[in-house]
Order: sequence, then C-alpha cells, then structure tokens
Amino acid sequence: MARAKTKATNLRVPQNDAEAEQMIAQLGASQRDQAETKARHDAVIADLETEHGKVMKAAQEEQAGLIEGISVWAAANRERLTAGGRTKTVQLASGTILWRDGRYAVKHRGLKEEDVVRAIHDRIDELREQAAGETRRSAALQLKAQADILDGCLRRTIKPNKDAMLAAREVAATVSGIVIDREPESFAVEPIASQIGEVA
Repeated sequence: MARAKTKATNLRVPQNDAEAEQMIAQLGASQRDQAETKARHDAVIADLETEHGKVMKAAQEEQAGLIEGISVWAAANRERLTAGGRTKTVQLASGTILWRDGRYAVKHRGLKEEDVVRAIHDRIDELREQAAGETRRSAALQLKAQADILDGCLRRTIKPNKDAMLAAREVAATVSGIVIDREPESFAVEPIASQIGEVA
C-alpha cells in the first residue's frame, strides 16, 4: 500500500479496489469497537447515575423531614421567636430560620394562552369604550392608562423565520444583510456491517 505525505502524518491511500474494500472494512471494525466501548462506558455511567439518584433522593427526603419538623416547632413558637412579630428572621446558634413573603404568580386558571390574550384584548376594548364615553377628563385618562397597562401585558415577539427563508432562498437573499450560504460538499464512508467480516 502506498503512503502519501500530509501535513502532520502519513496517509494510507488504497492503490486498487481490493485495498479500498479492506480499508472500508477496517473503518467499520474500528467504528464497531468504538460503539462497543461507548456502550460499556454509558452502562457504567448509567449505574453510577442510578446509585447517585438513590443517595440524593434519600438526602432530600431527610432534609425535607428536618425542615418540616423545624417549621412545626417554629410555628408553635413564632410569637416568642419573632418578638411579637417584629422580625421575620431569627438567628439561632446553628443557623437562621425565617419567614419569607410569598411571591406573586400569574395563573391562567385552566385557560390556554390564546384565551388569556383574547381576554386581555377584550378588557382593553372595554376600557377604551368606557374612556370614550366618559365625560370627566380625569376618569377618561385613568381608563386609557389602564388600557395601556394591559396592552403592555402582551408580548409582541417577531423573529426571523429561517426555515421560511431557506424555503424562499432567492427572495430572502434580496434582503440587505441576509446571505444564504450552502455548506461545501462532504465526503463520507459508510461500511456495510454485514460485509465487514467478509472483506477484512
């Protein structure tokens, strides 16, 4: 087999069909060995992940039990611990306990997003109609302000649709700054698994 020089290493180049078939079979065997090694590696990782998951779950359950127990004790002693509600943070020798205000959350109450959007639009229209019929200027301005606030609660996200641009390459390429590139041709070798043993 001839060898051709490349920048960093010698490159084997087959001299005939038989040598090419042999190299393809060798490539297939190497890929199969790599796949088997990866499968063994993945199995070891999966076993480790399973064991780690069990340990983490046990630790989380223990921590949840400790927190729940401390919470029951703190609730029973809250008046004393917070000095009659003057503080929400209590420093103990081994750590701090505290009560945090709950966070606000928006809930749709079983509505789909499009239903929520429609309901917001309906309320905006309602407020604008009331503002138009309002005789007092200050009340009309207040209604318009509420409509504008609700309008701000709607997202308007417009992004380029690259799939559509690819489907209409010629038209999309006329837009300033848009370039439709094509990746260069690539070469691939795909050994036939059933023939690897026969050729090698």
